[in-house]
Amino acid sequence: MAETGAFGKKILFLYPPPVLSEIVEELARREFEVYLVKDHGKIRRFLPKNPESILFINLDEVLEEREWEGYVKEIKGNAETATVGIGVLSLNDVPELKQKYLMDIQVPCGFITLKIGSAKTTEILIKTLEANEARGKRKFVRAVCPPGSAQFFVETSKGETLRGEVHDFSSAGLALNFEEGKTFQPGTILRGLQLAVKGGRVIADGIIVANRGAAKTDETAEKTQGNVAASHVVMFDPGSLDDAKREKLRSLVFKVNQFNLDRLLESF
Repeated sequence: MAETGAFGKKILFLYPPPVLSEIVEELARREFEVYLVKDHGKIRRFLPKNPESILFINLDEVLEEREWEGYVKEIKGNAETATVGIGVLSLNDVPELKQKYLMDIQVPCGFITLKIGSAKTTEILIKTLEANEARGKRKFVRAVCPPGSAQFFVETSKGETLRGEVHDFSSAGLALNFEEGKTFQPGTILRGLQLAVKGGRVIADGIIVANRGAAKTDETAEKTQGNVAASHVVMFDPGSLDDAKREKLRSLVFKVNQFNLDRLLESF
């Protein structure tokens, strides 16, 4: 069984104000798994299935403060969600509210006044998230790609264009399937590999480091008599990634993960 929190925690910003947009982008650049959410009812139902999440609540939006107080106490008092890390955000610097949430309710992730500026707010959030081991033991946030949503293209030294589907990716590498069930051995270098996802495209060199089994869809299995497709794990060559490419990859990871959570919350 995986150690609790080993793969990092989901960091949810509930009703984030516009001033938080730049801050959230910076957190994504720092390899935190961040999300923007706008339905406190659905999040309340989401948390029992994700009790290791960290939830930052904007006290200035939607509910009255006394209702937010009840909301926080309900999450903390429920055995299914007692492990959720809760923090609160506000544009208003009110000592009485700080006293209530920090000392009386004892939210573990702090009370952050957004008027202190984006740089200071980012610094405080990073320290808070690190103290709560939000990254877990992983170094990179991974995005799982819905079927058909992410593709790759690469040209071989013989001029052949190979393509296929991407299962998941991070700023460090990706897992993919080649079309027509093609397989390549670990150590194979893929020069100029193009990742295309969510309207974005990143080109980098990669090396196949492992093969792993992946179940085919019913449609694919029907075409291949149920054989198991080979999934290749590819690591990017760090020398082929400049800062702009790394930032774009992290931005795409954030977009895909946000899309996946939005779709999931539709069912709550």
